[in-house]
Amino acid sequence: MEFDAYHQICSTQTVQSEKKGFFNEFCVDVREACGDKWLRNYFGKLKSNAARVLSIFSDREVCDPVLGVLEHVQPVFKQKDALFSSQRRAQADKFFLMSGGEAEESSKELLQQALLAANLAVMRAPDRNADPTIDDGLTLALAYRSRASILIRLGEGEAALSDLKLATNFGLELKSSVDYYCKMAKAYAVMGEPARAEISLKIAEKMKGSDPTHIALCRKEIAAVKVEPKKNQAGQVPQLTHGENPELSGAAKVVKLVETKEKGRFVVAAEGLTTGDVVLCEEPVASCLIPSFFGTNCHHCFKRLHTPVSCLHCSGVAFCSAQCMGEACSSYHRFECEFMDLLIGSGMSILCFIALRVFTQAPNLEEGLATANLLFEHLCAHEDERQPEDYLQRSLMAGFLMRILQKALYFGRRKTEGVNPTAVELQVATALLGLLQVLQYNAHQIYQTQVTEEHRFDGSRTVFVAAGLYGTGSYFNHECWPSVASHFVGKKLVLTATKPHRPNEVVAVNYGPIFIQMNLKERQRSLRGRYSFSCSCMACQENWPLLQKLDKQVRFWCTSANCVNLLKFPKDLSKDVRCPRCRKNISLKESVVRLIKTEELYREAARAMEAQKTSEAIELFKEGIDMFFQVAALPHKDTLVAQQSLQKCLADTGTTFKK
Repeated sequence: MEFDAYHQICSTQTVQSEKKGFFNEFCVDVREACGDKWLRNYFGKLKSNAARVLSIFSDREVCDPVLGVLEHVQPVFKQKDALFSSQRRAQADKFFLMSGGEAEESSKELLQQALLAANLAVMRAPDRNADPTIDDGLTLALAYRSRASILIRLGEGEAALSDLKLATNFGLELKSSVDYYCKMAKAYAVMGEPARAEISLKIAEKMKGSDPTHIALCRKEIAAVKVEPKKNQAGQVPQLTHGENPELSGAAKVVKLVETKEKGRFVVAAEGLTTGDVVLCEEPVASCLIPSFFGTNCHHCFKRLHTPVSCLHCSGVAFCSAQCMGEACSSYHRFECEFMDLLIGSGMSILCFIALRVFTQAPNLEEGLATANLLFEHLCAHEDERQPEDYLQRSLMAGFLMRILQKALYFGRRKTEGVNPTAVELQVATALLGLLQVLQYNAHQIYQTQVTEEHRFDGSRTVFVAAGLYGTGSYFNHECWPSVASHFVGKKLVLTATKPHRPNEVVAVNYGPIFIQMNLKERQRSLRGRYSFSCSCMACQENWPLLQKLDKQVRFWCTSANCVNLLKFPKDLSKDVRCPRCRKNISLKESVVRLIKTEELYREAARAMEAQKTSEAIELFKEGIDMFFQVAALPHKDTLVAQQSLQKCLADTGTTFKK
């Protein structure tokens, strides 16, 4: 009974993440209206998602409270405010002017304040001519122009050029202005492109109204510019080992998909893997930024924001560039834009956002349906283990998401404003219900690594910013000590082997419960509650102790041919050890020598990490770990720590940011 309650709590949280949201109250009202008898004797016995969805819209026990809430769904979003934007721009201009006569440190601080105000001005400014009473309808263009000046002073030429271009795109007649080309010249100068800077100044010189004194002053300022070296924070997308598997999208040729009755479909090594082999590099089927990061990360690519570009209609989300904004607003955001605050206010989980995104990002309704139905067909949903309450909650969420799509005109103009779905809308709601089931067990958290100014590893931490569904990534099974490390380059999920694998050995990820931090009983309870299975990995079978309780003992492989027995560290290295399995006397001297060499490699790798030489550390860890597994087996404390350190190094090659 206690476990059933825990399982229900875990399942509920994958739909309703915040109790303060109105969806929780909606579910409670419907639950009270329908009663236990209808829920268990009728709804609980329905055999298909289509029947469940149809039921909540048509059965008299529930349809009144369902329709009563859904018919009130209306746009709720952060709107534009030209006056507020204009005020923030004036504030930014004030800080910018004040920064000119200050000492370097004070000037930088004022410029940062100016940039913050300019960012707010950009975010709240409406599209061109949306409010002609303020700034002649050019509030957005003026905000970009002001920010460009600030960015030039900060030495960020590339971002400044982008803002100058946006200012012209949104209505400012800058290309006939001397000031425009002078700003361009300064931007190129801080980018370290003096030839382009000079071309821009020569264009300015030839323009009508050009002032030679002003041009000369610009040249003087440009000559004094100190070009800062570029800081590359972009992650590196690795190459798949031996190329992509033609039968498994995003996976390497060195792995393959197999299926058994007990475990379903899962990934194993097709041939021998070595530590460091990249086995997966995959874009998500769909992914969404967690709402608490809407103000700090790009809504589209999840990159950390510095100079945000806003949606032209709402102020609730931000983008890192005009390109990301254009891609998002031409696909999914045009349907989600006006309902974003309603979706957040419902308290629905990030998995519900992903379910909706499968449809809003699709080129058309038919492709959205095809993708959703394919995912439900191929991925685990644990349909037989779900309780009626769980199905009711997910059906109500599917109905709510379908209503959002109705109101966003996803289905086109409807003949009526009523909620009752058409046949096609019922198909979409049914597919959404299926997605809400598979996402519970197959979604991945997407993280970035926050590093400090002082050191790339000391003080670094993992920050989960988004979640996504990966088609091939979902086929990797769990073990309580994984054999691959995951990191992200933007949205791309990268899986890298952290140990050698024999042919047909399981290639395993970790779903959260990990043996070095959580004991066997807690892990099994967590896995059954959250993922509806019991783990039988080696760490569970042998009940490996927590890392802090693990001693320095090591188990060596028997060195005789074809024997797979493990032997304890010998008391006397000068004497042979008798293997009880193959009944041969063997010497472990060479194994011990190689273990000592392994530990030397681990120490050398740790020194490379301390020196922030990430690539060097990775190569040393790879060599040491491969050598360890040739002679010994886990659990071995130093090797477990080495594998964790390798994971840190790999994450450092992915998406990182400084606070």
